[in-house]
Amino acid sequence: MIPEESAWKTRESLLMRVKDQTDEQSWEDFVHYYRPFIYNLARGMKIQHHDAEEIVQTVLVKSWNKLPEFEYDRGKGRFRGWLCQVSGNAVRDFLRKRRGTDTGNADVYDDTMIEITKLPEIEKIAEREWRRYLSKLAWKTVEKKFKPHVAQAFLLAVEGTSPEAIVEELGIAKSSVYVYKSRVQKELRAEIVRLNRLLG
Repeated sequence: MIPEESAWKTRESLLMRVKDQTDEQSWEDFVHYYRPFIYNLARGMKIQHHDAEEIVQTVLVKSWNKLPEFEYDRGKGRFRGWLCQVSGNAVRDFLRKRRGTDTGNADVYDDTMIEITKLPEIEKIAEREWRRYLSKLAWKTVEKKFKPHVAQAFLLAVEGTSPEAIVEELGIAKSSVYVYKSRVQKELRAEIVRLNRLLG
């Protein structure tokens, strides 16, 4: 079961709860919200799908072991910064193990890949992937608040479809296209802000 905001109102509360390793629900919540980001981060560092899945498991195990002693301090940075470092270290260790081994992936992972795992590069990738992840997560929530034709009008508009084409495809008034786009956009931005505050 995925928690509603009322179940945990801030990321601090989840991080406090997940420190208790007997609280299985908290760990499920943690994995639900952070696993996709860890995966996207590994993929953003040019790691192949199956290897990214392996790295995700490594990061989750390390998180499980470290979170009981983790102290969240808003003044020292965001939690995802810590998660970014742990993920970067996992990718770096993975690449080092792959070097010099006959895996058939020599053309995929070479020595230049280590450059990608340097902290400044990881932080750039992490910020990009975090924005993408939050947008997708926010859309899952926002989409449910609108009737299908409203959501579809918004998606068509942001994809660059002309208002005239949207009118023809959905059978709505042209003025509605602008109203729908504005209304959904407002909700989406608010949800992204909420999630960033909740999870970032």
